[in-house]
Amino acid sequence: MRLLLLLSLMFSQQQVTDQNFYGTIFSGMHLVRVTADWSENNKQEFYQGKFIVTGDSSYHGTTITILPSKNIPDTIRKLRIRNFPSVILFKDGKKVKMWKADFDGKLDLTTEDVKKAIDWHIR
Repeated sequence: MRLLLLLSLMFSQQQVTDQNFYGTIFSGMHLVRVTADWSENNKQEFYQGKFIVTGDSSYHGTTITILPSKNIPDTIRKLRIRNFPSVILFKDGKKVKMWKADFDGKLDLTTEDVKKAIDWHIR
Protein backbone atom coordinates (compact mmCIF):
# COMPACT_ATOMS: atom_id res chain seq x y z
CA MET A 1 0.00 0.00 0.00
CA ARG A 2 2.79 2.43 0.89
CA LEU A 3 4.62 1.58 -2.31
CA LEU A 4 1.52 2.37 -4.35
CA LEU A 5 1.13 5.71 -2.58
CA LEU A 6 4.80 6.54 -3.15
CA LEU A 7 4.59 5.67 -6.85
CA SER A 8 1.45 7.75 -7.33
CA LEU A 9 3.15 10.74 -5.70
CA MET A 10 6.25 10.32 -7.88
CA PHE A 11 4.36 10.11 -11.15
CA SER A 12 1.82 12.83 -10.36
CA GLN A 13 4.64 15.40 -10.39
CA GLN A 14 5.68 14.75 -13.99
CA GLN A 15 7.09 17.52 -16.14
CA VAL A 16 4.72 19.10 -18.65
CA THR A 17 6.05 18.94 -22.23
CA ASP A 18 4.64 19.41 -25.73
CA GLN A 19 3.60 15.74 -25.78
CA ASN A 20 1.48 15.86 -22.63
CA PHE A 21 0.41 19.54 -22.50
CA TYR A 22 -3.10 19.07 -23.90
CA GLY A 23 -3.58 15.94 -21.81
CA THR A 24 -2.78 18.01 -18.74
CA ILE A 25 -5.37 20.71 -19.50
CA PHE A 26 -7.97 18.39 -21.05
CA SER A 27 -10.78 18.82 -18.53
CA GLY A 28 -11.79 21.58 -16.17
CA MET A 29 -10.45 25.11 -15.78
CA HIS A 30 -6.69 25.63 -16.05
CA LEU A 31 -4.71 28.83 -15.67
CA VAL A 32 -1.28 28.49 -17.29
CA ARG A 33 1.51 31.04 -16.91
CA VAL A 34 4.25 30.73 -19.53
CA THR A 35 7.60 32.25 -18.57
CA ALA A 36 10.99 32.64 -20.24
CA ASP A 37 14.40 32.10 -18.68
CA TRP A 38 15.56 35.58 -19.64
CA SER A 39 12.55 37.26 -18.04
CA GLU A 40 13.52 38.94 -14.78
CA ASN A 41 10.24 37.94 -13.15
CA ASN A 42 10.11 34.32 -14.29
CA LYS A 43 9.95 33.08 -10.70
CA GLN A 44 7.80 35.82 -9.19
CA GLU A 45 4.27 35.50 -7.97
CA PHE A 46 1.78 34.49 -10.65
CA TYR A 47 0.28 37.97 -10.90
CA GLN A 48 -0.46 40.90 -8.64
CA GLY A 49 -2.97 40.27 -5.91
CA LYS A 50 -3.79 37.80 -3.17
CA PHE A 51 -5.28 35.05 -5.37
CA ILE A 52 -2.01 33.14 -5.60
CA VAL A 53 -0.06 32.48 -2.46
CA THR A 54 3.08 30.76 -3.76
CA GLY A 55 2.71 28.95 -7.06
CA ASP A 56 -0.46 27.06 -6.21
CA SER A 57 -4.00 28.02 -5.37
CA SER A 58 -7.52 27.36 -6.54
CA TYR A 59 -10.58 29.43 -7.41
CA HIS A 60 -13.67 27.39 -8.31
CA GLY A 61 -11.39 24.38 -8.81
CA THR A 62 -9.10 26.10 -11.31
CA THR A 63 -5.74 24.36 -11.63
CA ILE A 64 -2.78 26.72 -11.86
CA THR A 65 0.47 25.84 -13.62
CA ILE A 66 3.65 27.83 -14.24
CA LEU A 67 5.63 26.55 -17.25
CA PRO A 68 8.96 27.63 -18.72
CA SER A 69 8.70 28.24 -22.46
CA LYS A 70 11.68 25.96 -23.17
CA ASN A 71 9.61 22.92 -22.06
CA ILE A 72 6.77 23.55 -24.54
CA PRO A 73 8.22 25.26 -27.67
CA ASP A 74 5.75 23.69 -30.15
CA THR A 75 2.78 24.58 -27.96
CA ILE A 76 4.08 28.16 -27.68
CA ARG A 77 4.14 28.38 -31.46
CA LYS A 78 0.61 26.90 -31.83
CA LEU A 79 -0.83 29.29 -29.24
CA ARG A 80 1.02 32.24 -30.86
CA ILE A 81 2.65 33.39 -27.65
CA ARG A 82 5.31 35.97 -28.36
CA ASN A 83 5.43 37.98 -25.13
CA PHE A 84 6.59 36.60 -21.82
CA PRO A 85 5.20 36.17 -19.28
CA SER A 86 1.78 35.31 -20.68
CA VAL A 87 -1.20 33.85 -18.84
CA ILE A 88 -3.76 31.66 -20.59
CA LEU A 89 -7.09 30.44 -19.25
CA PHE A 90 -8.24 27.09 -20.65
CA LYS A 91 -11.64 25.47 -20.25
CA ASP A 92 -11.83 21.78 -21.14
CA GLY A 93 -8.69 22.04 -23.26
CA LYS A 94 -9.73 25.13 -25.24
CA LYS A 95 -8.13 28.55 -24.88
CA VAL A 96 -10.77 31.01 -23.66
CA LYS A 97 -8.73 34.02 -22.48
CA MET A 98 -5.14 35.23 -22.77
CA TRP A 99 -3.21 38.00 -21.04
CA LYS A 100 0.15 39.04 -22.51
CA ALA A 101 2.99 41.10 -21.11
CA ASP A 102 3.81 44.43 -22.71
CA PHE A 103 7.01 45.20 -24.62
CA ASP A 104 8.91 45.70 -21.36
CA GLY A 105 7.87 42.28 -20.03
CA LYS A 106 5.40 43.65 -17.48
CA LEU A 107 2.17 41.72 -17.08
CA ASP A 108 -0.55 44.02 -15.78
CA LEU A 109 -2.94 41.42 -14.42
CA THR A 110 -4.89 41.60 -11.20
CA THR A 111 -6.71 39.06 -9.11
CA GLU A 112 -10.06 40.58 -10.04
CA ASP A 113 -9.32 40.27 -13.79
CA VAL A 114 -8.69 36.55 -13.43
CA LYS A 115 -11.66 35.95 -11.14
CA LYS A 116 -14.01 37.74 -13.56
CA ALA A 117 -12.76 35.65 -16.48
CA ILE A 118 -13.14 32.40 -14.53
CA ASP A 119 -16.63 33.37 -13.32
CA TRP A 120 -17.66 34.27 -16.89
CA HIS A 121 -16.56 30.92 -18.34
CA ILE A 122 -17.87 28.75 -15.50
CA ARG A 123 -21.48 29.72 -16.18
